[in-house]
Amino acid sequence: MKERPSTYGRVTRIFHWLTAFLILASLFFGFFMTHFAPEASEDQMYQNHVTFGWAILILMVLRLGWRIFEPWPEEPAGLSPLRLKAFKWNHILLYAFVILMLSSGLGMLSLSGLGFSPGGVTADAIKDVPPKTFHGLLSKGVMLMFLMHMGGVFSYQFTKGDALARMGANLKKKK
Repeated sequence: MKERPSTYGRVTRIFHWLTAFLILASLFFGFFMTHFAPEASEDQMYQNHVTFGWAILILMVLRLGWRIFEPWPEEPAGLSPLRLKAFKWNHILLYAFVILMLSSGLGMLSLSGLGFSPGGVTADAIKDVPPKTFHGLLSKGVMLMFLMHMGGVFSYQFTKGDALARMGANLKKKK
């Protein structure tokens, strides 16, 4: 039986940070375009949001495929049984919310009649598409899971060990 490593491998780290950046950028575009975007830039914001969504979808497929070659590392040491469950479920739910959000975005594009290209997406084109409300609710879920993820990472980082080193961001000084 192959022993599990204590940190994530290089490919997984790249997938993680790229996905995190794209999700945060997509959430920003989504929030900005629906609340503050001037009409002149609103369509471009929607198109950027869809483009980032496609990039996230591709990365998520690659990420899940990569799991076949690289196992999950061992859980962080020193977690109570409750925190260990929270650790595992946060990761599962974060993946689930992102996948559901991507699916609802594809559903919006499909039901709008625009096809799947980001080029023709406008606020008016998807205004009355049924998955839009679900997509908005899922965005709140992704933000909640992300905040919980970050809370857990920083809580562990400052109390138990070097959580960030597992993802290649070793902030603690070596002795």
